[in-house]
Amino acid sequence: MTELAETRLTKRVIDAIFPDSSRAFVVRDGRLEGLRLRVRTTGRKTFEYRYRFEGRDKLYVIGDYGTLTTDEALEFATILAGDVARGLDPQTRKSGQREEDKAALTFKEAVALYLAEGPREKPDKRESSWKLDRGNLERHAIPLLGSKLLRAITADDISEWQQAVMAGRTATTEKTRMRGLARVRGGRGAAARSTETLAAMLAWSVRRGLRADNPATRVRRLQLAGKERYLDEREAGAIWNAITALEETSIISSQAANCFRLLALTGARRSEIVELKWREVDLSRGILLLPPLRHKSGGGSRSKAIPLPGAGAEILRHIEKRCAWVFPKADLSGPMEPPKRAWNRVVAHAGVRDASLHTLRHTLASWAVADGASLAIIGKLLGHTKPQTTERYAHLRLDAGTDVVEAVAKRYLLSREAGLS
Repeated sequence: MTELAETRLTKRVIDAIFPDSSRAFVVRDGRLEGLRLRVRTTGRKTFEYRYRFEGRDKLYVIGDYGTLTTDEALEFATILAGDVARGLDPQTRKSGQREEDKAALTFKEAVALYLAEGPREKPDKRESSWKLDRGNLERHAIPLLGSKLLRAITADDISEWQQAVMAGRTATTEKTRMRGLARVRGGRGAAARSTETLAAMLAWSVRRGLRADNPATRVRRLQLAGKERYLDEREAGAIWNAITALEETSIISSQAANCFRLLALTGARRSEIVELKWREVDLSRGILLLPPLRHKSGGGSRSKAIPLPGAGAEILRHIEKRCAWVFPKADLSGPMEPPKRAWNRVVAHAGVRDASLHTLRHTLASWAVADGASLAIIGKLLGHTKPQTTERYAHLRLDAGTDVVEAVAKRYLLSREAGLS
């Protein structure tokens, strides 16, 4: 195993590390002795902590980069270094922690454990889902619950925390990357999603023996009404024209423009197109075929076929294949970041309000229903695993049914008039 020179493992540094097809290698992190990044020939990058205990060299696998950020890996490795300093073997975290160690575990430390070990426990859970979990826990749960002992958290604590998130107490603005900002908003939606994540994390802590029960099961969950925003034909036309106009003037990139067009034409989820790989494109069959872990309805075993219309296939034929991804980063090391800023420019130019990228998905479904497609077909097209998810479009089907009965009523009236003459 080759070990490279010590460096500070920031996100930018790690993203710039390319695998060697002939051998795996290790890069040491200069911020903490023992913290390293293993880079496999496949491109997989894993954080590890190497330490010496009772005269023997040992290795603790922390977790994969992407599931964990570099700061989270450092934080977790620091906890492990503290164990070693106190005469505790970090491997006991994997094989039944000592009772005194469990009792002293804070909520923040438990979150670090969950994000490090959870992906190994649930290998069929998508990386994007783990990123959402991390965001919910770090941005909404840790600021208010982080210093509490994990074992001491009660249902009342969670209820009070839920109300605080609803009231906006965790709202903030974070610097994400160069000139990038993330606006963290509280509110009912943030509270509902974060509570679901917190409940899952506490259920994991029960399975790991870190606490006896899950207090989140005794907290009333917040219900969110599904958003039903669709584009009418005028709005859709304005957006399509805005994409073309902004692309031609180089205000948005052709990559972002083609991404938007494919989202509109397929009704796919944002990540399904943004992270699309060429091996998932089958132009001969006219489909995009996503493996189980690449889509929300995979369940760990089913691939998802997304029908590709002729216009969508034509877009893909004209995109240059530069790497594995259809829409790559500038350095070709992975998929591009979600083009949020470009989309904001498109809707502003089009004069359309309250339209997100997900609105394109709703629009495809609503137009399909209006054209007579059944809810079952719509559900299959969109990859819904639960019929209830597709039921949000049922009222559109009823509107079409109203048109039918109105037409029948007119015929009865006409026939009555004909019978009187």
